[in-house]
Amino acid sequence: MEIARLNIRQTLPRIGIRSQLAKLESHATQPRISGEYQAPRSNMGVTQPQISMDSYSSRHSYGYTNHEDFAREKGQEGVQKMREEMARNNSQGMDVVNNGAKKGHRVFIEQAKRQISEQINKQRYMEIAPIPDPSVNITPGRVEGTPDPGHQNTRIDTDAFAQVEYTPGYVETYLAQKGDIQRWVTWGKYDIYA
Repeated sequence: MEIARLNIRQTLPRIGIRSQLAKLESHATQPRISGEYQAPRSNMGVTQPQISMDSYSSRHSYGYTNHEDFAREKGQEGVQKMREEMARNNSQGMDVVNNGAKKGHRVFIEQAKRQISEQINKQRYMEIAPIPDPSVNITPGRVEGTPDPGHQNTRIDTDAFAQVEYTPGYVETYLAQKGDIQRWVTWGKYDIYA
């Protein structure tokens, strides 16, 4: 006959504890640097030198003439020759009027001889004058512009107080496992794995 056996399993209660220490954290705030920088610039440039030369006065002295001077000179020369010719023709005309009818006077022949004699005896003059120097104007190169010294601004921002964080500590207890007693009956053996 099999004997009844009483099986007992006992679970003890287990208490759990959670805890956290209080923390006080303090951090220094790093300074913040900001700024603006503009590089200096010369902003300067050099102008090219300039040379202007007026050689007309020297060229005019040995024959080169512009249209304006040529017209003025030839106009004056033409007016002068016209006056001289008018005076000579008037003189010859008056000579013809006064002496043309006189006996023994050959007015036209005498006038022609006088004219040829004047041409032969005419004094030729050569004017010698120094050739004037050309006018030379030199504008030297120069440095123009205004330098820009640039600028640099630096700003440092800091906080007067450090950043502080406080985390309070705590302790917590809890029932991690309940206590328990289980009983059951088996016949002929112990149930040690149940």
